[in-house]
Amino acid sequence: MILKNIDDKSKEIKVLESLLSNSNSEAQKRLINADLKKVKLGYKSEKENAYYLDFEFEKSKNVIVLHDIRIEHNGRTAQFDHILISRLGIELLESKSTTGEMSINHDGSLSIKNSKFVKTYPNPLEQSKRHVLVLKELIEDNSLFSKRVNILGGISITSKVLINPNTTLTNTKLPDGFERADSFVSNRNKEIDNIGFFDALSSISKMFTIDKAEKIANLLVKVHTPINFDYAKKYRISKIESLDKKETEEKSCPRCKVGKLIIRKTKSKVAKEKYNNDKFLGCSRYPKCRYTELLD
Repeated sequence: MILKNIDDKSKEIKVLESLLSNSNSEAQKRLINADLKKVKLGYKSEKENAYYLDFEFEKSKNVIVLHDIRIEHNGRTAQFDHILISRLGIELLESKSTTGEMSINHDGSLSIKNSKFVKTYPNPLEQSKRHVLVLKELIEDNSLFSKRVNILGGISITSKVLINPNTTLTNTKLPDGFERADSFVSNRNKEIDNIGFFDALSSISKMFTIDKAEKIANLLVKVHTPINFDYAKKYRISKIESLDKKETEEKSCPRCKVGKLIIRKTKSKVAKEKYNNDKFLGCSRYPKCRYTELLD
């Protein structure tokens, strides 16, 4: 069953697109555009990988699926793209996608090649290990496991990295812990079929009911704390009225007929007295167009 879907990122994308169109600095535009591409790519990757998981487990009575969970506990933060919870344990899945060419190195780090440039990123599985500790502490502090399960070493929590099927990979064979999102489900079922006798006994001894799995899933949904990043503050650009009011979004500058009217802040006492407010409408093409208008 699907207990939580991916948080909607459309508003965040709209904010960045608006800031990009209203920035007057080419250097700043490059930074905004980098953030915009990162958010768009991550959102697209999560949705596409979620599709494969949802297709298989949507009607399952034995597997609970959570997408896009962020928890804060004991002063630490952990972010999970996808979580599968079943009677056999918890699987943490991180989505990875890139528009360039991806290589998974021998140490698990990722090298992304775009044109002539190559950028290396840390091993995502190492980051996942730190997040596992936060998750374990959260569950233990809420006393969701019986003493019997704790004595046996607690419930199994594993991590994997899901590579978006559209990503170009140079690896002919994926290292342990990395899988294509479209083949993850079938590979997972094979792993279960290949569990050895003693491993099976150990797993069965740690099993907990699906009701307990639902309690863990509901706890994660309850403590989920999405982060709302203030990009307007980061780039020191006044928030655009079009983000909240549709009528302003469609209002073009009456002077140049090209720019849009956006909210600006006054920077002098003279301007403040003129507009009788610390905000006014100005053309987004400033300083090329200096049209201004009082706010209603």
